[in-house]
Amino acid sequence: MRNIKLLVSGVALLFISAVFAEEMTLYQITPNILLPWVVYISTQLEYKYCLSFTFFLSLANDLLNPQLLGFTTILFVLVSHFVYKYNSTLNKDKFSSVLFSLLLINFAFYLVKWLYFAITSSEPFALLGKIMLTIAYNTILSCLVIVTLFLINKLKIVIYD
Repeated sequence: MRNIKLLVSGVALLFISAVFAEEMTLYQITPNILLPWVVYISTQLEYKYCLSFTFFLSLANDLLNPQLLGFTTILFVLVSHFVYKYNSTLNKDKFSSVLFSLLLINFAFYLVKWLYFAITSSEPFALLGKIMLTIAYNTILSCLVIVTLFLINKLKIVIYD
């Protein structure tokens, strides 16, 4: 039941990011709502489920936003793998350690994206300031999404036959 609840929350976040992401844009920075979901399910589910769910929902996200078709899927699967493998800092009860972990994950995720754009762009250092603002904005939103997912996971949902 927990796997289904987390998958439904991922589909809901995919819907929110597809429909309402433009309304949450700040200084031309569109938030990445699926990244905290990938981090959360990587700490909550078994390895085969978290990678499967991550792959299919990030592939659906890439089909909705085809600018970097496949690149975001690869990054999400890598983030899921590394968070699952090294999730000792994310399982602690202190919010500051979770915040720092989300900051590092957002930094690594957007650093790889910046490297991609640095290779394809003629002025890579012009994007550096925007990437730093993107990391800060997405870290704050990631914390809000993680808290919401934690509260959803605490809900008791029972289906009677």
